[in-house]
Amino acid sequence: MTKTSKLSLTVKQHIKQSSIPCTSMIVTIFGDIVSQHGSWLWLSSLIKTLEPLGFNERQVRTSVYRLVQSKWLQGNKVGRCSYYCFTDFAMAHYEKAARRIYAADQADWNENWILVLPISVPDEKKEEFRKSLLWQGFNTLVSGLYAHPSCDTSSLDEAIHELGLAGNVIILNGSVADLNSQSVIKALIKDRWQLSELETNYRDFLHFYRPLCQHVLNKQEKSGQLSTTDCFLLRATLIHDYRRVLLRDPDFPQAMLPQGWVGYEAHDLVKRMYKVLAELSITYIEENMKNAQGNLPEASNKFYQRFVS
Repeated sequence: MTKTSKLSLTVKQHIKQSSIPCTSMIVTIFGDIVSQHGSWLWLSSLIKTLEPLGFNERQVRTSVYRLVQSKWLQGNKVGRCSYYCFTDFAMAHYEKAARRIYAADQADWNENWILVLPISVPDEKKEEFRKSLLWQGFNTLVSGLYAHPSCDTSSLDEAIHELGLAGNVIILNGSVADLNSQSVIKALIKDRWQLSELETNYRDFLHFYRPLCQHVLNKQEKSGQLSTTDCFLLRATLIHDYRRVLLRDPDFPQAMLPQGWVGYEAHDLVKRMYKVLAELSITYIEENMKNAQGNLPEASNKFYQRFVS
């Protein structure tokens, strides 16, 4: 058994041991890959793509059906062949996530806090709005007042617009007035945002991916022949696991985090490895993944802006 096939086996075992759902992996495949190569994918091609990761045809078909029912995928049948792409809802959600997943570096913080005060949100929208705020990294400082230290309100503005809540929410900007208050709020962050649990998630991520990525880098430095299949599988799993951890991360500025925050190391590893794996996996994608016109087209220009400053 070659080293590259050992890498594939390791990735497959990791997916099984981590109980990664097929539906979640399909979302990653469409977000990270298909969205950048023409948007549509043949179902049989998706089945073939996921087989090396341990997902069988029945699991893929069932997961695709569920994603269609939940409005994440839409289908189109041409003859006896079925093709799928993200819905507008899924693409909007993906674009929000992509801004963070593929960010080159964290934006400079202006020491400003965004405060969100829901005033008269209809009962049927309260839970959806609360979940949207939590997903964006907001949490409650006191009952009914959500806060996040950020200089970017784009995702917040989009959520308010999508839910039709422009006249139901007050958004305020503020800053911490003194050092004592800053110490209090930093302690509050550690508790309310459960940073210890997040730190553990990042450490688990690094424990698994450090040796695999080092193997790939060593092989590349020695001009070794890297399997395009292995690079594709590792890329898909790397981004999937990073997405799962990152989207639980409130994305705090360095001043609000413990010294030596492990999330920065995770970001640097993904940024460095993605450039290597993406370049090599494109050959696999364009040769093995198909839509109604044949092989998937070349990656969009937007793809090459990922992790670029």
